[in-house]
Amino acid sequence: MLSKTTEYALRAIVYIAINNEGGKKVGIKELSQELELPSPFMGKILQDLVRKGVIASMKGPHGGFYLHRPASEITILEVVNTIDGLEAFKKCGMGMKKCSDKHPCPLHNDIKAYRDHLLGVFNKKNIQDLVDSIKSGKFFITNVPEDQVKILNPLL
Repeated sequence: MLSKTTEYALRAIVYIAINNEGGKKVGIKELSQELELPSPFMGKILQDLVRKGVIASMKGPHGGFYLHRPASEITILEVVNTIDGLEAFKKCGMGMKKCSDKHPCPLHNDIKAYRDHLLGVFNKKNIQDLVDSIKSGKFFITNVPEDQVKILNPLL
């Protein structure tokens, strides 16, 4: 349901948020290596997020990307909307242009329930919720073996 760009953006923002708790700014090279994401593509995504005010950046030797507002104020829906817009929550599951509650396709009610639920989750959950779930040790944003998790997340 989410584009690859939004998936990468969410993982990057969570990683930045985890590191921000220690006052650290994160560079593209570190972020790309730790999350195993393509560096040039990440650079474009992060710059777009900076331009649109979701995250901030600072140039220079101690620069990098950081959160300029609390992670608890950045909802998943804000990130999704910033990157992809909310069109996916309005589209017909069968591609009909005029699918609606009054003129539904055969999948309309099922897909609408799924979309509405997901929209509610994305609106309710914020980046801090994701950070907290990772700090619990039950969830991960990296593809590394579990014995190396503490290296990537020193907060555990």
